[in-house]
Amino acid sequence: MNTKNTELISKLAETEKLLTEIEKKLKTYKNLAPGNIRITESHGCVQYFHRIPGKEQEKYISKIEKESIHLLAQRDYEEKVKKELLRTKNRLEKFIAGYDADAIDKIYERMCDARKDLVTPIVPTEAMYIEQWMEEHTGNLNTYGEATAYKTQRGEYVRSKSEKILADSFYSNTIPYQYEPRYELNDYRSVYPDFVLLNVKKRKTIYWEHLGLADNIEYASQNFNKLIEYEKSGLTIGNNLIITMETSDNPLDVSMIEEKIRLFLQ
Repeated sequence: MNTKNTELISKLAETEKLLTEIEKKLKTYKNLAPGNIRITESHGCVQYFHRIPGKEQEKYISKIEKESIHLLAQRDYEEKVKKELLRTKNRLEKFIAGYDADAIDKIYERMCDARKDLVTPIVPTEAMYIEQWMEEHTGNLNTYGEATAYKTQRGEYVRSKSEKILADSFYSNTIPYQYEPRYELNDYRSVYPDFVLLNVKKRKTIYWEHLGLADNIEYASQNFNKLIEYEKSGLTIGNNLIITMETSDNPLDVSMIEEKIRLFLQ
């Protein structure tokens, strides 16, 4: 589902939740007299009047009746909120029903190949964007040496069993990725993160580092320094950098990989 559709549906769900909450609160006023409150101010003095349906004459409310004044005012407010939520819900439902976020892409995609050769899309289609992204993010650039240990489902080789698990998870979730791309730090040194990935819906590039020996003090210290360098160079954990870790006692958690894919890449 397109990101815009997801956002609209999420907003509709939020509106429906608020509407349910307001309706529950309004039921708590069943013992409160019907009508609403009118507030006036004259010469610095505030006065409160209770407007009762079907009656022309208003009832003056003394300031000592603070609870009634507050309850009437609160109910007035919540009834107005309910009306606005109903209007918002109705607008969202109508818009979502008629909204096709992929309509522009479909115009190009439905063309025959001969016509496509004559046309440049106003906005690159999803497939075109992925292809361009893959070309711009070349993989297997680590100068440490070619990886030959484990073959992934996509057909490339990685250095560890955990990296194979990660690569296969990306592949099975149709996440575009490259293994060991080059990333330039702010001091112009090159490093080679384990993976670079594309959140297709948001068209956002995200890097993924796996710390496979997190209980090794020397290894951990070296990689924590790397994370600091990443942050100084624009990669922040939870934004455009994802970290997974394992120790000898705590192997890589596949369910955690799937959860991070869901949160950051889908």
